Amino acid sequence: MDRIKPDQLSFVSSGLSRPECILCTASAGMFVSHDPVGVLHIAPDGSRKLYGRNDGVSSQQFTPNGIALMPDGRLMIANSGLEGGVWQVDRNGDCRPFLMEVEGRHLYPVNFVLADDKGRLWISVSTRQVPRARAYRRDIADGYIVLWDGKGARIVEEGFGYTNECRLSNDGAWLYVNETFGRRISRLRIAADGSLGKRETFAELGAGDFPDGGTFDALGGYWVTSVVSNRIYRFESDGRPRLMFEDADAGYMAMAEEAYGKEGLTVDILYADAGRTLNHIASIAFGGEDMRTAYLGTLKMDCFPTFRSPVPGTRPAHWDWSF
Repeated sequence: MDRIKPDQLSFVSSGLSRPECILCTASAGMFVSHDPVGVLHIAPDGSRKLYGRNDGVSSQQFTPNGIALMPDGRLMIANSGLEGGVWQVDRNGDCRPFLMEVEGRHLYPVNFVLADDKGRLWISVSTRQVPRARAYRRDIADGYIVLWDGKGARIVEEGFGYTNECRLSNDGAWLYVNETFGRRISRLRIAADGSLGKRETFAELGAGDFPDGGTFDALGGYWVTSVVSNRIYRFESDGRPRLMFEDADAGYMAMAEEAYGKEGLTVDILYADAGRTLNHIASIAFGGEDMRTAYLGTLKMDCFPTFRSPVPGTRPAHWDWSF
């Protein structure tokens, strides 16, 4: 499987604001996180409409990160800003808190939300540190996973090194969790009631790599994006990695690595410009009729980098859901 080269990238759309997370669907178009409002809907005909907050909230308070489409058409927004919580918005534009507290804990910062085929919502909370930048280091592991199943919400696992995106394996048996500053991918077996089994280390990453987003392809490969190094890996089912794309700035990576080895990264370091072509690859989503078009979410670009994948992606649970 050949590595994707920078000159194989295309850039589509424009005017996006921190497009960290992307959802592709069969017929409802695309949904993109949009700072600080909520979600930008790009319809199949190319028309656009913003859904979310219209109360003038600041980006510091409301930072849309992961997004999810529910079976009933609601959009869920993970707010990694100081207000925290999971927010919901419907097609009429009504945006309100959905889940702000679980087991006495204020949900901050909520990093990601994932809807599964049972209509459950898996929620990753990166840390208990306030502000979250205090957890940009290797010796803090207080992130956790919340499961909402329609009856209520509960914490199903904790102790992660900055919980980022989480994904279900193609057979629905495992939950894969990207730990950004733990520099690893963990996985846990899912029981029928949603409880999680013993944690396993699926893979560990090395210098310059900070796993952020992830998704599965139709062959069971797990694609993982790394901020800072601007790399994309594809992991085999046994955890063996293959580097699929790289646009790294050696000097920037060295600076980040030095900080990580000492007191941890700062906001200024983490969000400094990275790469010659791309700027902090944060997520990946497959779409198109053949599921071979890969779209990349980023932290600092105003468009979608995209490429043709050598293998098709897995259709997500929300693929045929309407909005």
